[in-house]
Amino acid sequence: MDYLGLEGSFRRREVINKSVFITTLVRAESPEQAAEEIRKIRKEFSDATHNCYAFSAGQYKKSSDDGEPAGTAGQPMAEVLKKRGADMLVAVVTRYFGGIKLGAGGLIGAYSGNVARALDEAPMRLYRPSAVMKIEVAYALASKTEALLGAAGAIIDSRDWEGCARFTAALPEEEAEKVCLAIADMSAGGAKISKMHGEYRAYKLK
Repeated sequence: MDYLGLEGSFRRREVINKSVFITTLVRAESPEQAAEEIRKIRKEFSDATHNCYAFSAGQYKKSSDDGEPAGTAGQPMAEVLKKRGADMLVAVVTRYFGGIKLGAGGLIGAYSGNVARALDEAPMRLYRPSAVMKIEVAYALASKTEALLGAAGAIIDSRDWEGCARFTAALPEEEAEKVCLAIADMSAGGAKISKMHGEYRAYKLK
């Protein structure tokens, strides 16, 4: 299943009615990693009024209002992650209270809105189940092979020109068979194609 994810981390700052909201997004691939990232952010902003969070790591999901009224921070943040299809991701919204109360509706809008805007601005990637293929073709077909891979959105990991043109590339699972058939047809059956393994790969959003 495809999911929206992040390579590394991202942070943005926003002021709403004199309260400062700092949103941190960071990749986490397990509950343990998520807990560690949250701990580090809480330590960094230990003087903040609240460090609310939501994260999704596969089947494991958790959120916290961290002292805000129940249901006004963590859960709204988690809903944004769910609606966007985001996974393997921690979102922490740090708040420095500015003296003006926002009310329940205002808090929900502030916390969910900050996460939504962070997702809009962060360098998000589409993680897709992919087949990592090894492809060997004659030199004369190298350019056409690379063009076919590029048109399918493949990530080319390596190129080798010793003896023939060799490519190692990751292809979205649903594209792999079609591309392999096209390369085999183009080479009149002369291409050597093998699947090395399957894994999730990050693709740029269109």
